[in-house]
Amino acid sequence: MRGARKLVTAALIAGCTLLGWALLWPETGCNEPACARKRFSLAVEVDAFRQVTPIEFEVPIGSRSVSLRSILASGGVETTVMPDQFELPYKASSGALDRADLLQFAAAWRDAKTPSDVDAKLYALLAPALVSDTGEPLFGIMFDIAEREGFAMAPSTTVHKFENQEAASVSLLQLRTFTHELLHSLNRRHIDAVQMPDGRLTLEAPTRCIARQAGTQWSLREAPLMAISPATIHFFQTASRAQVLPGKDSAPFQARRASPTECEDVRSRRAVDPARTRWELALRRLRGLLSISAASAAQTDAAPQPELAPAPVELRIQALPAAYPLGYPVAVRVIAHNSSDEALPIKGRLSPSYGIVRVEHRQSAESQWSAVEPLAWFEPIDDDEAMLAPGEQVEQTVPVYFGDDGWVFPEPGDYEVRVRLQSGNDAEDALSNAVRIRVAAPRSEADAAALRPLIDEQGRLDQGIGRLLIFGGRAGSQAAWTSLESAVDAHADTALGSALQLALITQRLRPPIDPLTGERPAPDFSDARELLTDTCTDSGIAALKWQLLQRHAGGIPKGLTNRAETGAAAWDGTTSARGSTMPTYSDPALVSWGPSLHFCFNESNLRTPVQGAIRRLATQLQRERPSRIVIVGHGDHEGMCRYNDGLGLRRAEAVRRALIRAGLRTTKIEIASLGERRPLDFGSSSEAHDLNRRVEFLVEGATIADTSSDEAPRIAPRCPASRAVQAEPLAVAR
Repeated sequence: MRGARKLVTAALIAGCTLLGWALLWPETGCNEPACARKRFSLAVEVDAFRQVTPIEFEVPIGSRSVSLRSILASGGVETTVMPDQFELPYKASSGALDRADLLQFAAAWRDAKTPSDVDAKLYALLAPALVSDTGEPLFGIMFDIAEREGFAMAPSTTVHKFENQEAASVSLLQLRTFTHELLHSLNRRHIDAVQMPDGRLTLEAPTRCIARQAGTQWSLREAPLMAISPATIHFFQTASRAQVLPGKDSAPFQARRASPTECEDVRSRRAVDPARTRWELALRRLRGLLSISAASAAQTDAAPQPELAPAPVELRIQALPAAYPLGYPVAVRVIAHNSSDEALPIKGRLSPSYGIVRVEHRQSAESQWSAVEPLAWFEPIDDDEAMLAPGEQVEQTVPVYFGDDGWVFPEPGDYEVRVRLQSGNDAEDALSNAVRIRVAAPRSEADAAALRPLIDEQGRLDQGIGRLLIFGGRAGSQAAWTSLESAVDAHADTALGSALQLALITQRLRPPIDPLTGERPAPDFSDARELLTDTCTDSGIAALKWQLLQRHAGGIPKGLTNRAETGAAAWDGTTSARGSTMPTYSDPALVSWGPSLHFCFNESNLRTPVQGAIRRLATQLQRERPSRIVIVGHGDHEGMCRYNDGLGLRRAEAVRRALIRAGLRTTKIEIASLGERRPLDFGSSSEAHDLNRRVEFLVEGATIADTSSDEAPRIAPRCPASRAVQAEPLAVAR
């Protein structure tokens, strides 16, 4: 009897100990509200424009309510909302705000002080309307990537989308969008969202993932779940202060990984119901403890991971073969072909700011690739205008010279760049070819003088100038702006000075809103027109110019929009005075062949020894019998863009006629001109200009050897003094 009592007593003690452990012992890997302890305190300063109705930060749901404070408290972040200025100046005629505008308002209106009783502070703007750099409407934007301290949302956008079908949920959806954007500032991403057992998605998922879209009116697929995911709770409970909180000492924003199928990807990740109380958590821990032995006994080999499907998109990128000047705003052409059976939302979203595409770079001697992190993250409203049909192709020219970490090519040398499109959970990422980017120090006094305004006191490329350039001259210090204007005004005859004109054009066409008046100054079309006339230094700059004009096409004179080549023509050239184009250097079936044929200044006639070379080239081409020949004409940097386009066509046509006269009759011969957009040398010396005045051959045919190398032979004419290139003996491709 006494033994039985001892056993009972021991069992009771053991049971109480287990229960105490389950109820009270700290959870080291907590990912549920029931075990989350307070770790951080956060203040959120909120400013709103005078036309914007402030959102509610506590919204009733049936018999209870949900608030920003309660949502973040479930992960251990205590949050205080600090309403500040709700009458920020704004005039409707100024249009939607982009990231440059938001930075201006933040600089003017944000309270720089952080309350002493909190760990960090965020700044939030409630804006009338938001757009990306390409003009796409946005729900929200994190416009301060460097320190993760600033974000904005457009409450009226939620109203316009949902007021007809879901009027009762508008306030809740506005709170959802605000919380979603705030979570980005706390280093959370879309891929941290999960689908809970009731089928609803957590707050990390974009609003479009829980909505049905029917034109401009949306309805909800599910009642909004105002909860953060287990992964986010675990992150808040275990990550360091620098990883979670914004501020000058914060860790960088974790690279956002989105994909064209991110809504489906999120729903493929499922979580169990979280424990809401300590008692629920205790019961779960006890069940887990008691099931250990059974689970161990029944354990079998893990099922093999399913093979990933091929990447749904084929990617190619293009850059120029010439060495770019140090400090040059380098841009690459990204071409995406939808090789899947489904439409994908990637039109206009090949910029890294959408999180679908990552630009990766490295120095040629390095093995590791680094990502070019953007200076803002865009939260698009919907995918309707972005859908790329199966078999369809789209292209976009993307600046790659500056990111959140500064200049990508900070010193002369050889670099490589590639692009990765993040496909989703069940498919491989699409990876482009790698292109070589060469960067050269100035070789002439004129080129060195153009670079000086871009150099800081330590002799390095100035970070403020880089930010100003990437923001199109619309957000930065007055000192940086003065340096930029100085470089353009004094050195527009150099490649670097001419390329920098694009930032001035951007600023002239869309000046930033004055944050003290809320009024956007009128565009300066006359100055923009003058700058547009001679801004085509390379294919990337010319294509970015066209994209800029396309964005503003509805609000600028038609005479300005026809001052730019299309993106395709900027990279592949024009085939007529009307601006028609066809694939040339981007056509994988075409390879470079033979020597380049050079011309004297402002000439399209064939001089000696070019005439003799053409006769020998015609003989060889007749023998090789390529199925197709494309002759591409080029010019130097002297003269206007349109004039050099026409001059390049005349040069190509002169060579075509000469080949036919020399007996080449069995092959289709086409011509194109890239004007000054594909130089062999960006320098401003007469030798560089002489080198760039040329025609090149592209051919298609199995027996033709590719001669696209730095050492391709050149046939130079005998020009007047100071207009000659270094002649080389004719070397015919074998």
